[in-house]
Amino acid sequence: MKVFLSLACAGLTVAAAPASAADLFGTAPPLTYPATQGPTAVEVGSNWYVRGDLGISFDDAPTISLSSISTPPPGYYGASLPVYAGTDMHSTDFTGGVGFGYRFNNYLRLDATWDYRTGPGGTGQTTVVCPYALSGLTTQGANPFQLGYLYNTSNTCDGSTNIEQYNNTFLANGYVDLGTYAGFTPYVGGGLGFNMNVMSGSLNYYETANGQVYAADLTPTGTFPQIWVNQYGQTISPQPNIAFAPQNWNRSINSTTYTAAWALSAGFGFQLNPSATLDIGYRYLNSGAIDKLINPETGMTVRQNNSSQQFLVGIRYVLQ
Repeated sequence: MKVFLSLACAGLTVAAAPASAADLFGTAPPLTYPATQGPTAVEVGSNWYVRGDLGISFDDAPTISLSSISTPPPGYYGASLPVYAGTDMHSTDFTGGVGFGYRFNNYLRLDATWDYRTGPGGTGQTTVVCPYALSGLTTQGANPFQLGYLYNTSNTCDGSTNIEQYNNTFLANGYVDLGTYAGFTPYVGGGLGFNMNVMSGSLNYYETANGQVYAADLTPTGTFPQIWVNQYGQTISPQPNIAFAPQNWNRSINSTTYTAAWALSAGFGFQLNPSATLDIGYRYLNSGAIDKLINPETGMTVRQNNSSQQFLVGIRYVLQ
């Protein structure tokens, strides 16, 4: 029993030793681990911005040439000469676009934009001679001579055409801000890119006598010379541009034209809040010229000086 008690006391002494040693140097601090930290917020792209603009565009109307496919006989003034529509006429159209850009400093900005613009339309009317059928003319007398086919000026057609168009313009632009005065920052700029013009419409001719679509078959069936003559048997000079063949003067117009485009702009910005700037500006946009022959048979040509003067209101929004 004495041995057992001696061993028990020795064990308690050993177990208590560490605690006593710790007391010699003071209480040990509790173990700690580094606190978990969330990701550090980093400002990225504070100079990037997006933009949206709406405005009106003042455009030149297209010139539609319904050139006179029929030439009146000498001394006859009833048939119309070439007709042009849209000359010196203008159209007010809608324009709007979006883009994104980057501000390098307080003076220089670059952006890329896409703009949609309704193009000016146009209409034209004319009345031309259009033979309804072939009628051979011969000389009178004992030995008749075949002269040609009668160019009957009482056979006329009413022609009409209409044009609609719109544009998609893609530009890379640069701007120079000229300092801020009482909250307003004026700027000047310019851009280069390309334009896609989409044109649609129709050209139709109707016989004046009955309103039917003109589609005469002027294929010669006899031995008459293929020459147009007047009622006196005189050869018409110059000859009317009407072939001795089936006629098809009506056309549907569907055309897409790509041209280079450039722009000059000026305006001012007014900062609404740290992220949004009101942009009010003027832009001159030149998308080249379009000269398109629609129908070689009638000589119908559409000419479009595709330039516009635009007044725009938009918002530039900085991405934070």
